[in-house]
Amino acid sequence: MQQVATTPLSKINSYQNDLLLAADFQQAVLPEVINVDYLDIALFYQPYDTVSGDVYDFILNLVRELGIFVGDATGHGIAAALMTMMVHIAIDSLTPNLSTDEYLRKLNRLIASRNTGRSVSSVLLRITPNGSMNVAHAGHPSLIIAPADGSELIMFEEAGCALGLFADEPVKYVEENYQLQNDDKLIAYTDGLLEWRNDQKQSYGMPRLLDCIANNRKQDCHRLKDSIVEDVISFSNQKEADDDLTLLVMQYTS
Repeated sequence: MQQVATTPLSKINSYQNDLLLAADFQQAVLPEVINVDYLDIALFYQPYDTVSGDVYDFILNLVRELGIFVGDATGHGIAAALMTMMVHIAIDSLTPNLSTDEYLRKLNRLIASRNTGRSVSSVLLRITPNGSMNVAHAGHPSLIIAPADGSELIMFEEAGCALGLFADEPVKYVEENYQLQNDDKLIAYTDGLLEWRNDQKQSYGMPRLLDCIANNRKQDCHRLKDSIVEDVISFSNQKEADDDLTLLVMQYTS
């Protein structure tokens, strides 16, 4: 009779303990939300597993311009979590005054130089106290702006390429600009939100997200964040998400 090799229970328990320690370390590295006097920020962060492949960070420079980075590493588990650690370290090594496209360019080269074979999709935006906003994308779902005057929701077209795969940047990072007005809201998120599925394996998707934002845009950023999360949970019929999920809703107050 053929014997089947099994993993000793002690090794399984040790691995689970290591995972919990890694999760504690990852949570400790995640930054506190920075609420400058011209921007209010609401955050929802939910790992799919014990550790997460989503990453966010805040970059405040000496003239009080706030940079906000949201990223999503490929895959799940320890490998994706290690990529998020690499992103934090790379962000800390860069000057906070670069344009958003140049910032992503340098970040990409730093991550690609490690030859991990993995990538991180991301969006980086920077807002000045007077409401001037610059944004660049790296293979990531578009930042969404909900103007306070009730006009059409705004999305951005320059996609760029995910960080870490190609040092030579086959799809250029491009900075796009927008002038914020009082009470305009900005929504940044990872694709775990769009890909959250219901029992019929239908994804929540961009049209539903845009409808939810449009229908609740008069709420403050904290309530709007809650409304989006409640809507996707309702759509999924309480089904658990099968990906990490990060959602930031920001409100400019001139």
